[in-house]
Amino acid sequence: MSNRDGGRVRIRARPEGLTVEIRPLARTTGGRAGLAGASALVLGAALYGASHLADVWEAGLRTGQFSDLPFPLLLGLTLAIAVSTPLAFIGLAALAFAEETIVVGPEAIVIETAAFEKKRVRRISLTEVRCWRETYLPLAPWWTWAVKRLAARTGARFEPVAGAAGPKDKRSIGLALARATGKPLLDDFGRALTDDSSEAEARREPRSAGSGSMRG
Repeated sequence: MSNRDGGRVRIRARPEGLTVEIRPLARTTGGRAGLAGASALVLGAALYGASHLADVWEAGLRTGQFSDLPFPLLLGLTLAIAVSTPLAFIGLAALAFAEETIVVGPEAIVIETAAFEKKRVRRISLTEVRCWRETYLPLAPWWTWAVKRLAARTGARFEPVAGAAGPKDKRSIGLALARATGKPLLDDFGRALTDDSSEAEARREPRSAGSGSMRG
C-alpha cells in the first residue's frame, strides 16, 4: 500500500486488483493552505485588474473618448475579468471537495468521481484499454487547474482519471495502474514512463560497482 500527500492519495494493491482513492484537497492541512493562497492570488489579481480598468472607464466616459486603451480591447479585458474570476473560484471550490475512486478488477476498471455533490460512475473494460497516457491534451474535467493529465487510452478515445491529483501523484497512480493492468504508461511521444526513483537507483548501481572494482 502506498499513501501520498499526507494520506490524501491512497493506493492499495489487492489480490483481485487495485484500488486508488483520492480524497478531497480540503481535508489536508497543506491542501487548505494551498487553496487559501490560490484564492487570495485570484482575488488580488482580479481586484488589481478591475481597479485599473475602472480608472480607464471613468476617464473615457468623462472625456467621451478612450485614449488609454482602445474601446474593443477595454471591453474585452473587462469581460475577461468578469467571466474568468467567478469561474476560477468555482474551479477552486470543485478542486477542494472533489474525490475519486479507481477500482481495477479482473475484467473492468470502475471510476467513481464526486464533485459539486454529483457522482459519476464510469466503467471501462480491461480489454478496451490500450495504454495509460500522461498527456498535455485539454481533457476533462476543466476545474482541475492541472496542465498534465492522466488518461486511459481506449481506441481513439481518452478516458481521464485522477483529475484531482497533483502531477507527482498522477505519475504514481499511472505506474500503479500500469502494473495492475499490464498496460504501459506512455507520454505524448509514445515513450514508456517508469518510476523516477527506480531510474536513479539503476543509474547509481553501475557507478557503485565500477568504483568497487577500482578499489579492488
